[in-house]
Amino acid sequence: MEIKGFDHIHFFVTDINKAIEFYQGIGFELVRKFIHGGRESAQMKVGEIIVDLNLTKAADNPGYSHFSLKVDDLDEAANSLRERGWYFDGPLDVAETRRRIITLRDPNGFLVQLVGSR
Repeated sequence: MEIKGFDHIHFFVTDINKAIEFYQGIGFELVRKFIHGGRESAQMKVGEIIVDLNLTKAADNPGYSHFSLKVDDLDEAANSLRERGWYFDGPLDVAETRRRIITLRDPNGFLVQLVGSR
């Protein structure tokens, strides 16, 4: 598995429109608004950095959710993780975000996603 770079950083927000306004105010462009997991969501972009914003549910805390890395071969990544005995979800095809992903946790419980092309 070869990491190709960051795919996105994800935040839960309490007000999607205020979050969009903030990121636009510091130079991000609104790529699109959409519904993901039944919640209002948005993708913001500046340069090669994509920030995904997702409206919180009552059970979620606003703030950092996860970061995501692009990989050259998601199936190879899954096989490599299995060989190490690591637990992960996926690979999953996520229609709303147009991504194919694996999600795992680092030793401190932080979520990390690996993203491959479909």
